[in-house]
Amino acid sequence: MEHYLIDPGKPQQQGTIERSHHSDQELFYDRIIFASVDELKYQLKLWNMYYNDLEHCALGGRTPNQMLSSYYPPFVRT
Repeated sequence: MEHYLIDPGKPQQQGTIERSHHSDQELFYDRIIFASVDELKYQLKLWNMYYNDLEHCALGGRTPNQMLSSYYPPFVRT
């Protein structure tokens, strides 16, 4: 399979990804000033945990974590 990069800012080529990038920019990067790379990494982990627990219309009102768990059941230790 050959891999092609899409042109930046071309939602008609990949609307889902462009929308995700727009949301990340608007709701995360534009709202927080980071004092260091370590702070950016920490805040990004928090953002990902928050975002993955939000309901998404594209997932039928389910969260990304719920969708993922339907494919990969939680690991149970015995």
